[in-house]
Amino acid sequence: MDSLLASLKQYSGTEPSGRYYAALARTDWSALLTSSTFTELLVNDEHQSVDSNDELLHLAIGSLLAFLQYNFLGPRETTQPVQLQGSNCTEHLKFDGEELNVNVRRADCLLVCKKIFDRLVNDDVQSPEKVYCVRLWYQRYLLIHQRCMDDLTHTLYERFNANVVALEAAVAEADKVTKAETYLEILFGFIQFKRISKSEQWLQKLESTTNVTLTVEGVLGMRTKYQQNPLPQLTVRLQGVRELGLPDAAETHGHMKLPAILKLEDEVRLEKIRFMNEQENEDVQLPALIQNMVLGKIYFLHVSQPKEQLTLEEIQPYITSLVYQRYGPWTTRIAALFLNATMEATHKRTVDRSLRQMEELVQQFDSISSDTLTTSVADRLSMAFSSWPIAGWQMKEKLADVMVSLGMVKGALDIYQQVQSWQNVIDCYTVLEMRHLAASVINQLIERNGPSVRLYCMLGDATDDCECYRRAWELSKETSASAQRHWGNYYFTRKDYTSAIEHLRRSIEINCLQERTLLRLGYAALQLERWEEAAYAYRLYTSFESHGFEPWNNLAKAYIMLGEKQRAHKVLQEALKCNYSNWKVWENFLLVSLDTRNVGDALNAYERLLELKERYYDKEVLEIVVRAIVLGEVDADGVSCGRLRKKAAKLLGHACAQQPNNGYLYELAAELEDTDMLKRCQKLQNAYRGYTQSNSQWTKAPEGCLTVVNLSVDLCERSLNVFVEGKKDPERFVALRSQLSSARLSGQACLRSASKEAWPQCAEPLQSLESLVEKMTTELKEAMSQ
Repeated sequence: MDSLLASLKQYSGTEPSGRYYAALARTDWSALLTSSTFTELLVNDEHQSVDSNDELLHLAIGSLLAFLQYNFLGPRETTQPVQLQGSNCTEHLKFDGEELNVNVRRADCLLVCKKIFDRLVNDDVQSPEKVYCVRLWYQRYLLIHQRCMDDLTHTLYERFNANVVALEAAVAEADKVTKAETYLEILFGFIQFKRISKSEQWLQKLESTTNVTLTVEGVLGMRTKYQQNPLPQLTVRLQGVRELGLPDAAETHGHMKLPAILKLEDEVRLEKIRFMNEQENEDVQLPALIQNMVLGKIYFLHVSQPKEQLTLEEIQPYITSLVYQRYGPWTTRIAALFLNATMEATHKRTVDRSLRQMEELVQQFDSISSDTLTTSVADRLSMAFSSWPIAGWQMKEKLADVMVSLGMVKGALDIYQQVQSWQNVIDCYTVLEMRHLAASVINQLIERNGPSVRLYCMLGDATDDCECYRRAWELSKETSASAQRHWGNYYFTRKDYTSAIEHLRRSIEINCLQERTLLRLGYAALQLERWEEAAYAYRLYTSFESHGFEPWNNLAKAYIMLGEKQRAHKVLQEALKCNYSNWKVWENFLLVSLDTRNVGDALNAYERLLELKERYYDKEVLEIVVRAIVLGEVDADGVSCGRLRKKAAKLLGHACAQQPNNGYLYELAAELEDTDMLKRCQKLQNAYRGYTQSNSQWTKAPEGCLTVVNLSVDLCERSLNVFVEGKKDPERFVALRSQLSSARLSGQACLRSASKEAWPQCAEPLQSLESLVEKMTTELKEAMSQ
């Protein structure tokens, strides 16, 4: 409640007062939720309240906090009915065809909150302090509302994104701590909507505002009890914390007893890493705000990095630093324990603790007994919005997931049914070879509670009956993105991509913020070579999520097939930003760069491919690039390619070093040498050696023989010319004579070998070569006589 009271004081400029505020301070939700204004707002869409905006704001805040307690914080009263209160609640709280999760309680609180904020945010006659407070709480409502939806919704994201602009302007003049906590909430919002680029921007803003940096560093330590040699282990490093001047967590939250991490009780694994430096083993105690910043960094890494073991290793030190804090916000500790248990569920030596920890977290939420209720509601609310509150049904579902990993399928099945996670119910019955029972359970619910879009969708998944999806679609009055999504997924899994596209596209038109659906739509369109459809899907996906090279790569492919190669070139540049080490994307970029006359980019791509793939070679590409440079052709910017001569020469030098017996590479490198003719002759000499040494049977095919003979003619002619022109230079005489001698020997060898086959097409160049050999012999004799 501390941040709540602080924001309201800033809002009013004085100590707030009023009946609603008094109920807020006492966390007395009954006084708020039984008020006449609350009831009237539920009943009437157009409520003309005589209450002031201050009173309405206090009521909205109280309704939101009550909703938070019932669904995210607990303890939840056992007498509270499970079903949603108010006949119109679910309909009014739908966005983009998506409904609230079926486990949500007291949806009437959320609806009242929504109606009040719809009025307050449109009130232009407000002081800057009031704007800040209203916008802050409006953002908190939006994020809580989204957390209660089964899928992300575009409308809520657009509202949140627009509100961030207003909130950032309103908090611009606030003190550093207020600004930091506001930025942190915005960061969590963008993470929640999985907007990685935006999240990264706000994480940087947060670190810049606080001057606090969060990193990990390797330090020698032991992970197991019988380990003999210490190995580098990651630990957290925080800089700038003391300079921020925040109070210790013991001062702000010292009165609270937090749930602790349970003992591991494993015969091999240590409770936590034991570092060789004893100072590293001390648990650094962090201020409450810094703990939430660490939590924000964890979730950012979780959504922005691939789900690989290296990522998990990087995240674990941050989690460990939180679970061993003695004091701090209750929601932060719950989130840290939840994350730790989730990660430990994947390892055989820690999965047992994961199960026990999840059971305790569920008890913290559900029970109101004195044994588990160690903190008051007000304590649980402290800094809840600048952390990551987890819904009670999500905790139970994760507990069931851990039970499944341990083979406790029947026990998990009971929990899945309790939280109505029907897809998991279907999976459990499939494992138990009783899949038909899933349909029976869902049918019983439909008979008992009445039909719903969600139940019909799950029934369709359980029975593979398309008619169920049709009923769900009709029941929603053709507004449910979920019904169309399930319908489309049915066809997609059966590779009926034509039918899948029809339904997936319709689902996207209702709610475009469905990343998985967009990817499936794009993939199906690629399979059918419907390039316009594929471009639409991947373009929309990348507008929401710019990380991940595969969507960018697929979008480029669609553009290429549509003949829009300039757009494909730009798109592939974005793909490379996401994955700089994927050789396939670089190869695509190389070819598109050539097609669009971006010769400089083509050289960069080829250079990168030489680093990524051993002995990479594309003769046609190199030939096109060298020809463009030698002829001085213009590139896509209208500039001569001749400026790239040195860059191309360096590239070919790298390629020749990798493949010293590739004569054609040396031949191309020689073409680029236009200043030092001796170097050009030396490269032609290397080319001749490469052709003849890599293929001892080069004379047996007329084409190969003609290539080598022509090369020998060029080598001898240029070596002779450069010798004649430069033999009077005493500094270069020895080098020029040596080159002429080498060229003569190569010419003689070529004459002997090629003349044996007597290919007609080689007759004329062989005569030229014989004449050149005689001239070189004469020149060498004269040089030796001097």
